[in-house]
Amino acid sequence: MIRSAHCVAIAALMSVTARVDADIYPVASAADVAEAMETAGPGDTLVFANGTYVDQNIEFRGFGNAANPITLRAATPGRAVFAGSSTLGLSGSHLIVEGLRFEGGSLDDGSIIEFRTSSSQLCDECTLRETAIIDYNPADIDTRYFWVSLYGSENIVERCYFENQNHSGVVVTVWGNFTEAESGNGHIIRDNHFYDMPQGNQNGWETIRLGTSAVSHLSSATIIEGNLFERCDGEAEIISSKTGNNIFRNNTFLESQGTLTLRHGFAAHVSGNFFLGNDRDRTGGVRVVGPGHRIWNNYFERIDDRAGGAIGLEAGSANSTNPGEPGNDDAGYQPVDDVVIAHNTIVDCNAPAFHLARGFNGASRTVLPTSVTITSNLVSLPGENVAVASNPNGVSWSANVAFAGLGTADAMGVTIPRRTPVGVAPDGLQRPFTNGDADNGADVVPFVDDDMDGHTRGPDRDIGADEISTDPTQRGPIGPEDVGPSWFPLEDPVNTLDRSQAHVIEAESPDEILDPDGDGTVFLFATAPAASDGEVIESPDGSRTDLPGIHETIAIYALGFVAAGQYTAYLRARGFSGSTDSFYAPAALDQDPTTSESLSSNGQFRWEVGATFTVAAGATHEYRLGRREADAQADAIILYPDANLTDEQLDALLALGSFAPCDIDLNADGVTDGFDIAAFQALVSSGDLGADRTGDGIVDQSDVMSLLDALNLCG
Repeated sequence: MIRSAHCVAIAALMSVTARVDADIYPVASAADVAEAMETAGPGDTLVFANGTYVDQNIEFRGFGNAANPITLRAATPGRAVFAGSSTLGLSGSHLIVEGLRFEGGSLDDGSIIEFRTSSSQLCDECTLRETAIIDYNPADIDTRYFWVSLYGSENIVERCYFENQNHSGVVVTVWGNFTEAESGNGHIIRDNHFYDMPQGNQNGWETIRLGTSAVSHLSSATIIEGNLFERCDGEAEIISSKTGNNIFRNNTFLESQGTLTLRHGFAAHVSGNFFLGNDRDRTGGVRVVGPGHRIWNNYFERIDDRAGGAIGLEAGSANSTNPGEPGNDDAGYQPVDDVVIAHNTIVDCNAPAFHLARGFNGASRTVLPTSVTITSNLVSLPGENVAVASNPNGVSWSANVAFAGLGTADAMGVTIPRRTPVGVAPDGLQRPFTNGDADNGADVVPFVDDDMDGHTRGPDRDIGADEISTDPTQRGPIGPEDVGPSWFPLEDPVNTLDRSQAHVIEAESPDEILDPDGDGTVFLFATAPAASDGEVIESPDGSRTDLPGIHETIAIYALGFVAAGQYTAYLRARGFSGSTDSFYAPAALDQDPTTSESLSSNGQFRWEVGATFTVAAGATHEYRLGRREADAQADAIILYPDANLTDEQLDALLALGSFAPCDIDLNADGVTDGFDIAAFQALVSSGDLGADRTGDGIVDQSDVMSLLDALNLCG
């Protein structure tokens, strides 16, 4: 049957319509993920419960679509933590991973997160976001593995946080899984925070590497934008670009002891980046190898000479002119040719603005740069030169302004003013003076249409990275608050808790124990050193209690609620085998328990999440716990108005104990009486926020009613 174009269009539209009936799959292991992905489809979500997962080698395989990706996420961002030798592999298409945290683990080899699950199962148009890898390091720094490895095409790594990789390997790597017939893999690495990468002991400790020498003649077309590289000191190359057509824009390199290095490849675009050294030793700017690069609108301030100059052009190797071809040295230095360096601002650096033939005459490095255009750059380097390493035939100079020594720069293309052409602006950057030496003197460079702030450049262009303007800036140097996961750093889980809302119950202290079947067998009490108060309530021996039927025994706990809300019940309990690992928990307050709650079966206490109950302010209720299997032990019960508390938070609440709403002694005379009510009313009359019992930031009659409710509740 032949379908009309109209029908095809309708079918295509329907195929990208977002699902409204998407499924959610709770998962707690690599096996759970594999099982869920047997049935999960476009639009569905897998949710890792909060907790710590050790030695989980997750394979997330599936096919979503652009409107309906398949997502793997943490229940609470940052609270699903992976350690030990845990890894994550993705394969298929349109997959999203977000909110995970890998911390404190280590591998022997491979990658922590890899956009493939085998050499032939790659991931396309997949996204890793809002995820952190922290201190995932082996004991031996020479153990080599990678943190994130990108394969496939058009994948994204965004708003992630990477800290303290202190072993051999690269933090984020784009591998050369493309062929010469392809136009590039088109990955995007954006808005991430790379922090505190210590210096390595050899080569191979880059923060980002794009490709390898063997594929340097091929295009990757990867975009690296909006990232913060803070104190990334692994080796001389913070970023090592070893493929073609890569884009590096609007990143910030802060106090990082290395350079953005165009090590192999061709036709890179480097624009709008900020290199801020703050006078730290071994910081650097841009190193240039190979042909066709464009470098513009970058800002360099107070960096050291790691690149030989703020921008260093490397001398080439005669046998590296055609990488990828037999007989050529792919690991050498391809000659610099057809490079344009325009509209950069270079101030107060401990290096010349430009090194024109770094490494010349060393290790067969005998080829000088050719067809290099240096135009419309603004330099203020008292005590330094504009350029070193003479190469008059290969470099063309025009419209540059430099408050510095001329060095080997062409005097016909560099104006030396009598004073610095820049001053410190309110934002801390050094910007050109209005009506100064940089005004309207630049050449028109076709590919430069805006400046480092995002301002449009008109026909009369200013020299340097900054087009003088009073308009608000659209972009600038990046700080930690601008990048990385929205949840990072995690708040102290204890500080996020409202103790006054917590009902913390020691399970061995029930208000009443019932014997519904009348056989005299009831809950017992036992000593347990691992319990919070050293004691537990324990199910008596006997066969399993099955419902429907008569309960063997029930423990009742009386509760009074000052504030209205939805309270989730958490039970800290344990079993010792498959025949001792369950209680009956309540599905509703004030009712006998009917929900089988599974416990650990290895003798370890574990928090179990129960039902959520809706209560009114000032209400009193009962929580009832029932025996199901023999010897099961309960340590504590917590009710709290949050269904996503972590084990750490629950442990903290258990250690703090319950907030006592009846301890209302405002005049510190040791009793709660009418004088305390009078004192409270005085606080209300004066608007003192000490009387804000409802937590809304306003002191009013609702706070008085809250106090009276508490007094009535407490008798």
